[in-house]
Amino acid sequence: MLIWEAAVVIGALLRPAAKSIRENSGLAVLSVVLAFGLWIFVTDAENPEQTRRPDFGIPVRPVNVPHDVWVPKEVGTASVEVRVEDKVFESLTKDDFEATADLAGLRVGKFDVKINVKEATNRGNLRVVDILNEKGEIPVTLYQLISKPVPVELETSNSPPSDFELSRTKVGVDTAVVAGPQDAVATVTKAVAAVDIEARTESFSAAVRLETRNQSGVLVENVEVNPAVVDVDIGIDQKSFGRALAVSPQLKGTPREGYNVLGVSVEPAVVTVFGSQTFVEQAVAILTQPVDIDDATSDTSRTVSLNLPTGTSVKGGINVTVKVKIIAVTGQQAFAVPITVNGLADNLKIAGSLPPVQVFLFGPLTDLLKVNPDDIKATIDLDGKDTGTHKVSAKVTAPNGLEARSISPQEIDVSLERK
Repeated sequence: MLIWEAAVVIGALLRPAAKSIRENSGLAVLSVVLAFGLWIFVTDAENPEQTRRPDFGIPVRPVNVPHDVWVPKEVGTASVEVRVEDKVFESLTKDDFEATADLAGLRVGKFDVKINVKEATNRGNLRVVDILNEKGEIPVTLYQLISKPVPVELETSNSPPSDFELSRTKVGVDTAVVAGPQDAVATVTKAVAAVDIEARTESFSAAVRLETRNQSGVLVENVEVNPAVVDVDIGIDQKSFGRALAVSPQLKGTPREGYNVLGVSVEPAVVTVFGSQTFVEQAVAILTQPVDIDDATSDTSRTVSLNLPTGTSVKGGINVTVKVKIIAVTGQQAFAVPITVNGLADNLKIAGSLPPVQVFLFGPLTDLLKVNPDDIKATIDLDGKDTGTHKVSAKVTAPNGLEARSISPQEIDVSLERK
């Protein structure tokens, strides 16, 4: 019901409009024409067309070239006058045009050939108005076409990184056919596929354009080569493998008796070594040249080179600094030391004799071996002591560099009596 009511309303609205158009059909047509004319006027006012000359030449390509002659792929340039929208003119390029010279029926020689230029695009309503070359022609020289086979060679420039090497090279064809004017073709001795392998670390294949060269390797122009592009296969293998290895110092000789090696350090502690794959996989450390510590009594520092196996190399310098810390051997030794008495009153004397004390000295073994019991002082102080028996502690003075670790006995019984 709603749809029916809507249809009735729309019909009521459209019937007067349709009647008006039927009764004023001429006026409707005139309105459409005026609207279209206004659109053209406004569009032309916003984007006016101008006739101008581009400041570049258009390459002229020869067409219908006889099979037994040779001409360059471009025989010159054409200058034109065009009509185009003003906003498009500045962006015009050679690609917006196509210029040709028809060589059908011509033979070897020099000719003035008509140029045909047409629009390759329709940007800005582009139209070629006039060809400005003299008489609309271009001079063309047709040469006698000759051809000959030449060997194809692969030429590599630069090198892969030092730990890589060129292992194989292969070109898809052995020979190519060079065609062109007789004077140029006669000088061509080879077709070269030039490939730059700088910094390459992996094998690769590529399509490479052939270059025609003379005996001296100089490029020969104005000839064509078939095929123009060949496939090349370049093999690059890794000849040296790198790995970070710890530096292991080698020592030669032994310190003087009584001295020991406390520790060894090396700088740098790790180096990157390059060598064969087998060496890199199996090696755990790289040795240094021997460092002589024979009869050494103090710390030793030496700069030595790495002991590199044949066929290996190292990143950076081959010299390292080895530091050997040497200390004297420590030990302990017992000495029987007589007692020296201090502070005994003049009217007193010691009853009997005083036994020696046993002193244990600790320190460098080399110093201990030089000690005489007389070098050790063991004293007791009897100042203020009277007759009778006293327990007195002994005081021990050890030689420089040594330490008295213990004294036995710690206390001594001393009996004093009057003289």
